[in-house]
This record gives sequence, C-alpha cells and structure tokens, in this order.
Amino acid sequence: MKNNKLKKAIGIITDNFGLKLLAVIISCGLWFVVNNITDPRIEKPFNNIPVEIINADMVTSEGKVYEVLDDTNVVNVTVVGKRSVLNYISKDDIKAVADMSKLTFMNTVGIEVSSSRNNSELEFRTNIDNVKLAIEDMKRVQMIINTATVGQPAEGYVVGSVTASQNIVRLSGPESLISQIDHVDAMANIDGYSSDINTSVELKLYDADGNEIRSSSIKMNIATVNVAVTILATKEVPLSFTVADEPAEGYVVSGEVISVPETVTLAGRKNVLDAITKVSVADPLITVADKKEDVTAIVNIKKYLPTGTQFADSSFSGNVSVTVGVEPLVKKELEIPAKNFAAGNKPNGYHLTLKEVDQEDSYKITISGTREAVNAVNAEDVIGVIDMNLLLDTLELAEWKEGTYSGEITFNLPDNVKLSDEYKMTVVLEEINE
Repeated sequence: MKNNKLKKAIGIITDNFGLKLLAVIISCGLWFVVNNITDPRIEKPFNNIPVEIINADMVTSEGKVYEVLDDTNVVNVTVVGKRSVLNYISKDDIKAVADMSKLTFMNTVGIEVSSSRNNSELEFRTNIDNVKLAIEDMKRVQMIINTATVGQPAEGYVVGSVTASQNIVRLSGPESLISQIDHVDAMANIDGYSSDINTSVELKLYDADGNEIRSSSIKMNIATVNVAVTILATKEVPLSFTVADEPAEGYVVSGEVISVPETVTLAGRKNVLDAITKVSVADPLITVADKKEDVTAIVNIKKYLPTGTQFADSSFSGNVSVTVGVEPLVKKELEIPAKNFAAGNKPNGYHLTLKEVDQEDSYKITISGTREAVNAVNAEDVIGVIDMNLLLDTLELAEWKEGTYSGEITFNLPDNVKLSDEYKMTVVLEEINE
C-alpha cells in the first residue's frame, strides 16, 4: 500500500517534469524582473573623496617622511547598489583608506573604500587603485627669519626699523625639499602708512633664486610671526663742519668748508626733527695743521647725528668728502675815520677824550685774512670801541679817577678777518667841575 502511494507521488512529480521545471524557472525570472523594476541596481558617483592614510608611523618611525605624488590622495568613487539603498548614501558616508602597513616595494598603497551605511550591500569602483608615494630621509633645520617690508609708506616718511616677535623657525620635511630652502621671509605690507604698525605676517620659504617653495610635506613649528614696523618722518638739513688747528704760518683757511653731499636727509620722530636745523661735525680728520694747500678728508658723519635720528636712506653709509680751502694770508692797511671811534660805558662826571683820534682825522690798523675777506672790508664801516667797564676791571680799579689810561680797542670785523696786532688808544679823563 505504501509503495503504491510512493509511486503515485513520484508520478505526480515526474509527469510532465519538463513543463514543471520550465514553470519554476519562468516564475523565478518573473520575480527577478519585478524586483528589478521596483528596486533596480544603480550607480552613484562621489568625486574628490580624500584618502585617509593610516599607520603612517610605519614610515615616520624610521626617520623618514613621505610625500603623496600625482594627487593620488584624492579619489573619485562610483558606488553600485540598489536604488533604495543608494538614496540614503551621501558623500560623508564614503570613506577611502590607505594602510601604510601594506606599503609595496614600489612605494604604493592600495586604496580601500567603504561606506558607513549598508556597506555589505554596496559595490565600489575607483578611478585610481593606489596612493603613490615618494619616501625619503627626514631633515630638520633651524633658520633665521628675515623681516622686511613691501610697498611704500606715505610721502615724506620712511621705514625706521622692522622687528619680529620671533627670529628662528624650525623646519622638518623631506631632505630634497628642505635642502632647497635658502631663506625664510616675513614681509609686512606698509604701503601708504604714516605711523607705526604691528601685524601678523605669514612665513614664506624661498630657494636661492627667490622662488617660493610650497609643500604640505614641510612642517614648521610656527606659521606666522608678529612684525612691528616703525614709520619715521624725514627732514633735509645742511652739514656744518668745525675745522681743527691752524694752517702753516702765513696761511689761512679760505671761505666755507665744502662737502659732498652738502645736506643729508634725516629720519626720526617729527617732534625731534622739528628742533634740528643742521648736523654739526667736529671730526679730528678735518684738520689743517701746518697745511699750505687745500685739505680733503673722508669723514663718516654717522656718529654726529642728533639723538633719536638716523639716515632716511638706509643704504647711505655716512661717508662724506670734506674739503677745506687753504690759501696765503693777505694783509691790508685800513684808515679808520676818527668819527668811527667811541668809548662805551663812559663814566659819569668825567669828560672823556680819545687822544689819538682827537688829534688826527683817522687811525690806521692792519687786518689779515683771505684776499676775498680783507677786500670786502670797507674802512668807513669799521667801528672801534673802548669798553670802559672792561678797562676798569683790567686795571683792577675800584672807581675812575681823573687821569690818563691806555685801553684796548675792539673792532666790528667779520669773523674771517683778524687784526694783525693789538691796538690801544689813550683815554684821558677830566673831572667835570660845576
């Protein structure tokens, strides 16, 4: 009985087996078609996904550094999956990782892409498969920070000083890059400024040809420094020289001292410059001792600058060519009219007479100096005076008494003209009786 039932069941299954199998296959196919129509598999692109490099210490712990080549640390990812799944996938869900522990002998690391959502249901394709690296020894150096300015301050102003809050920067990176660095600059923009500034300035690296070096592989302990710039006013003033000693006997210093340049432009605070009218120079190199001809000397005037000032032109060293003219001494005799003599501080109660000019129409004196100087003196313009108070002190008298005295005459001669001798005149005092 049981055998009959079994045969009957097998018969049901095997009867028209081909048709039944075909029906199953068609049913499955219809299920897949319907399923794909309602929730198909699609592709969704995500561009510029940064590649996270992990286990970098596998390289850096050996005193080496790496640099990513050809921008291979950014990848474009195409995600394949069901529409219902991809609808909820965003760029933030996509993660690309390069594990440095899997570094190949060709210095490449495979890129592994995953999603934080439904990762097992997704397929990933990338435009590149590996991160390419350049690996070399690390180099560490310390370099001085050069501070400077760009632009021009306001008209009539110059840069006084430029100082940075820090003057040393520590750099580390690939030896090939670090070795190219020639200098580090911090450039403050002072264009149009007329007062001091203090600003934060980015450090920039340059090679010996002045080309800027930029690389994320170079690490700096600081990226910026504070730069303080003083802005100073300017003023042009003449140079004034003091000539030491005297030329040879029979010679005299002629005219003014000539210098090249004749003026200098100073820089300083405005209130300081307002009080300055000249730069006075008394240098031992400017001497005519025992000279019979012109003397020229190179003098550095920097140490003679007034306190609180400096040269407006920072490139000017301060060296000035100074020429002092020396020429033979010229003498000239003058006849001073008698009317040009007088006594100063005449004592009361006395009649005063200057004996020499009371009896003569003129008084002769001899002057000396350069030819130009003595020729410029007109006898009619020369005044001779005896200061009676000075004479009283010279004679060591308590008060005047009637009598005859000898007093020195002073003349109103130019500074560059001298008397060849000392000239005196007889003073007669007669008491006035009322």
